[in-house]
Amino acid sequence: MEGKKQQIIQAAIKCFSEKGFRGTSIQDIADSIGIAKGSLYFYFKSKDDLLLSIIKYWLKNINDDFQELIERDDLSSDDLLREHVILSYRIYDKHSSFFSIMMQERFEVNAELHELIVGARRQGLYYTYQLIVRVYGESVRPYACDAAVIFQAIMDGYLSLVVMGIQTFDNEKLASYVRDRTHVLITQLIQSKADIVLGDETLEQWSASVLAGQGGKTGILLEIDALKKTADQAGLQEDDLEEIQSTLEVLAAEFDKAEPQPVVIKGMVALLKSVPSAKIKKQVLHLESQILELL
Repeated sequence: MEGKKQQIIQAAIKCFSEKGFRGTSIQDIADSIGIAKGSLYFYFKSKDDLLLSIIKYWLKNINDDFQELIERDDLSSDDLLREHVILSYRIYDKHSSFFSIMMQERFEVNAELHELIVGARRQGLYYTYQLIVRVYGESVRPYACDAAVIFQAIMDGYLSLVVMGIQTFDNEKLASYVRDRTHVLITQLIQSKADIVLGDETLEQWSASVLAGQGGKTGILLEIDALKKTADQAGLQEDDLEEIQSTLEVLAAEFDKAEPQPVVIKGMVALLKSVPSAKIKKQVLHLESQILELL
């Protein structure tokens, strides 16, 4: 984001948190950073447009933080869930001014803002889904959407008390408590072979929200992960399925390298395009378009 645009967003967050959204004028924001009111309109059409940009900016920062956590390899499985809780509280502390704005005001929720909030919620649940699969392995995958919602509900319950100023917690102790309670619940889901409430359709919605908001290497790796899931459910012959999964593994490994080799990548994509499944071909073509933008 351009330096001036980011400067305006930071100034707006400060003004909105101090005076409220309705109590702050565009002139107030412009004055706080010493620019002409007309210059601010060059970047934002209105105060509502500025608010929408603030929310997008905030959500991107949060998504970046959670994506960084998922990719960490210096934490044990137990510590990943615990760190997820701690990170959520750090995010609140870091962006408390933004939370203050959202708590103080009632905004008219137009279609764009509604879709942004819904998409962000789905993205957060998808990241939690990924984290749970990484911690508990393939045995949890059928239940991972339900587990993500359960885990997030526990998190939201405690965090809401903090946001409303009702309660404070020792973050380290609370993180361990939430991790341990989550472990009991998820273990019971797997061992009892519980009914599945949120299945493949839910996962597709969540992953689509993430793909819509991601580009570059991260978007490609997420698309590869989605393709693995589609291949598992495509009813292919065992040999064909193994070949596709192996190809996707090679492709993912190549993008994990500091300098991916275009020849290898294009060869793997060509193999995937030969798969006799319309749904897989459609996803492969979307993957190919993302790859071409990056190479």
